[in-house]
Order: sequence, then structure tokens, then C-alpha cells
Amino acid sequence: LVSYRDLTIGALHLALVLGKMDPKKETLVRVHEPLSILDLLDAGESTHSWGVGQALREIQKVGTGVTVLMTCNQEEPRPPKAGRSLDLRLYGIGAQILRDLGVGKMRLMAAPRKMPSMAGFGLEVVGYLKA
Repeated sequence: LVSYRDLTIGALHLALVLGKMDPKKETLVRVHEPLSILDLLDAGESTHSWGVGQALREIQKVGTGVTVLMTCNQEEPRPPKAGRSLDLRLYGIGAQILRDLGVGKMRLMAAPRKMPSMAGFGLEVVGYLKA
């Protein structure tokens, strides 16, 4: 477990890491924004494409990977969004966390989607793993 403090809003983000990251090798990655503490703790069905429990089990199967738990600022309400996609700011923070952990090439546990370029962070999305 590695924790990161977002100094601009005071939020705490957590990275659950298994194995040693090699930026040249593909890493299985799940970036997750829990809707509530119950969503985080629920190992069963989820409103997300991958629940936290599912993601952790999949990473354990391959032996190396990262699940990043993004925390939004609880004092500042977020407008509802279709599909609960992360906003651009959280993409950047998540990318910085992944880079700090040594991730380079990554297979995302998520539905394929358009996202900001990760190349500026030294990250490359090589594919997606659907639930």
C-alpha cells in the first residue's frame, strides 16, 4: 500500500501494488474512484466495470499490477457525469501516481474509452481488459 496526498485539495489516494513494476513490461492497472466506502469494501457486484475485489483478484492471477483508489474531495460536490468517468484533473493525478510507481506500459482494467494522452507522463496504454 502506497499513499499519496493531493496537496491542492487535501485528498488521499491509495495505490495497492503487487510485485515490482518494470516500465518496459506490460502492467495490469485499475484506476478506481469509489462511489462510497461501501463501494470500496464490496467484493461482489459493482456499479463500475471492475469492482475493487475483482481487480485485485485479476492482478493476483498475473502476479504484478496496481489498483489505484482515487478519492475525490468530499467538501466539494462533483456534478453528476454519465458513466461516472474521472475528470481530467484526476486522470493527471492518477497518471502521476502510476509513473511514480514505475508503470510504463499498461493494460487497463476498464472499458475502452477516449482519454487524454498518457504519453506526457511516460505511460502507454497497450490495451484494455474487460470484466
